Amino acid sequence: MRNFNTRFRLRDTDRHIRLVYTWFLLLMLAGFVFSFFWAHSMTDLTPKGIAAHYRGSDANFGEPMSFGQLAEVTHFHLFTMPVVFLIMVHVLYLTMASPTVKVLIAWASFLGVTLDVASPWLITYVSPLFVVTLLTGDLLMVMSFLVMFVIPLYEMWFLNHPLMMRGGTE
Repeated sequence: MRNFNTRFRLRDTDRHIRLVYTWFLLLMLAGFVFSFFWAHSMTDLTPKGIAAHYRGSDANFGEPMSFGQLAEVTHFHLFTMPVVFLIMVHVLYLTMASPTVKVLIAWASFLGVTLDVASPWLITYVSPLFVVTLLTGDLLMVMSFLVMFVIPLYEMWFLNHPLMMRGGTE
């Protein structure tokens, strides 16, 4: 299977290129951590809290999310999350990870995004049981993100850099 330019690998790049990719990965990690804390503050990350966030709750006089609110959230997520994961998958494909790992992680991440985007609609208009779908999507995104974060960093900074070693200087 041939993907992208097989001559360019993260482990073989100079220090400056590795710093750029590392900075990107660290900013993405900060974004994920921030999102986690934001979601926790809104829903306590519990099925009951998530359902109440979308469907409303008598306990806190919360109204269910309106069609317009769901459309706004969906619009934002549909334009940002696929792009973030496309870039992350691209970075993973620049590593020496096995083709199987690359394909599985790519599919898991985009399945997670799809479930995450569809779930608020299902929770709001079909059943609060679709909280499980949302949590499954989030779990897939987090797990795939961690793989796409760790493998490139490991290859760039901890794995021997054979082409750079032969060249002498960075």
